Amino acid sequence: MDDPGCHRPLLRQYPQLETAIARICLGTFPTPVQRLDRLGHDNLWIKRDDLSSSVYGGNKVRKLEFLLADARRKKKKQVITMGGIGTNHGLATAIFCNQLDMGCTLLLFHQPVTEHVKQNLRLFASYNAKMVYHRSLGKTVLAYYLLQRIAHPAAFFIFAGGSNSLGTVGFVNAAFELKDQIDQGQLPAPSVIFCPLGSGGTLAGLSLGVQLAGLTTRVMGVRVTASHLGPLPACTAATVAKLMERTYRFLKKRSPAIPPVALEPPVILHDYFGGGYGVSTRNGRLAARAFREKENITLEPTYTAKTAAAVMDYCRERDRDDGPVLYWHTYNGVDLSARAQQVDDRDLPKSLQRFIKIGNGL
Repeated sequence: MDDPGCHRPLLRQYPQLETAIARICLGTFPTPVQRLDRLGHDNLWIKRDDLSSSVYGGNKVRKLEFLLADARRKKKKQVITMGGIGTNHGLATAIFCNQLDMGCTLLLFHQPVTEHVKQNLRLFASYNAKMVYHRSLGKTVLAYYLLQRIAHPAAFFIFAGGSNSLGTVGFVNAAFELKDQIDQGQLPAPSVIFCPLGSGGTLAGLSLGVQLAGLTTRVMGVRVTASHLGPLPACTAATVAKLMERTYRFLKKRSPAIPPVALEPPVILHDYFGGGYGVSTRNGRLAARAFREKENITLEPTYTAKTAAAVMDYCRERDRDDGPVLYWHTYNGVDLSARAQQVDDRDLPKSLQRFIKIGNGL
């Protein structure tokens, strides 16, 4: 996995980062770009991060290449992270920890039960992840920040979505990867990029990365999770801006050659969240149907369908000559359904088995 041919344009641009930041190769990069010419907009493009790995694709691979490398460098044997009961980040972490012979513990909170959630629960078991169900988000956060650290002080902790400074570097690197593809003529420089906004790392990394790479592209995050956890901001312009600033300082400390930048505030679209995290929306379902039937691209309801709905609205409302639009597709494109079907549901913790047995919408 330590392939010297790993695609790391950010580290190539700033060679000091090569020794300062550990990385392992988990994916296949660069991911393809292609025009979407059957959705009614002549200048719509897609970045196929669903194809980021033949094992498990999606946007989490970019973050985990840096996070798990750091864990391995620190000789950690156990990784602890958190997410909803259908967390894609948790599944990606479980899969790659399994590959690297690391233990993986998932701290889980409730989200609406769909077939996708059920499949992910089975896959957690298939990849030997330990699952601890805390029901509410608040209790899960308490366990992550306090209880688990007391019980497992030697573990390596990964924030939800992999969105700390180190994980976010994966998407700064992704922006430099996109710049290479533009320079090679694979696509025009987009006027705008759309991506989901959950834990913040994808939006923060791309927003910082396009500035460092010299692109004038605007990056728009489509919020798919609650903006606040009680009174505390969790997914806001301020939280994303702080993550951008922390990531910039992290990189600048390790490579003084990185130029000074006046970080632009992140752009967030709040109108596509709908009824809650993991709750599908009508516009999301329509977008998923259009992408599936016209482009043979699969979306899921929690992140990508809501983001695609925002893309479709933007394209309808803007003039066709307004500039290229890039949809950054973050969903896993590897079909793991057959593996999930081989799991004995009794291998799941009893607290989670009931979600397999009952119908959707619990």
